Amino acid sequence: MQRAKEAGIEKMLCVGVNLAISKTCVEYAEKYQHVYASAGIHPTESHKATEEEFVGIEQLLKNPKVVAIGEVGLDFYHKDSPPEIQEQVFRRFLEMQKRVQKPLIIHARDCFDRLIEILKDFGGAPYSGVFHCFTGDRAIMRQCLELGFHISFSGILTYKKNDELRAACAECPEDRVLIETDCPYLPPQSMRGKRNEPAMMVETAKAAAQARGINFELFASQSTENALKLFRLAVK
Repeated sequence: MQRAKEAGIEKMLCVGVNLAISKTCVEYAEKYQHVYASAGIHPTESHKATEEEFVGIEQLLKNPKVVAIGEVGLDFYHKDSPPEIQEQVFRRFLEMQKRVQKPLIIHARDCFDRLIEILKDFGGAPYSGVFHCFTGDRAIMRQCLELGFHISFSGILTYKKNDELRAACAECPEDRVLIETDCPYLPPQSMRGKRNEPAMMVETAKAAAQARGINFELFASQSTENALKLFRLAVK
């Protein structure tokens, strides 16, 4: 937290992936004024989901420091949870969002077509939420934007071979673009192999600004304002 503060990071969002970890995120959010939390069940945890977990997560979402539902979504790369179970759990969270009216943090890996199909069929557009750690191309990004979502880029934006991802970042509307760490995973290029942390997000922000052809300060201001609005966070 001290290193993040020194790097200019003023707020953090601690993201839940099951009920137990969501509770831990809430504990951090309640302990530290500048930390917020989300609550959800990651798609790779879907096969473990119980009714008690759904009830518990919806209860957590009543806490004002819990600002989003997530991560939720689909992951067809990992084989922990069968796709049909993942889809059932994801739909439960789409229904939950209707009730609690907080934005979604969407996880999508090797499943963009199917996930977008579910979102369209559910009929909730325009959605409030973000495709986190975006890995798609520009065509996929446009579909996500049409559904109302923000697009968040992580440290992989800085990786040398990700020209298409940088092209997507360049094209993303200035009022929908976000950046993130996804820590402890996916540190930026200069920190490859190390544990990621919020202070390292500055390198990702600089890469995003370069891709978009603007200065770092302007991009930092735009992406921060987008996060504050999406998650309804106080400025101070």
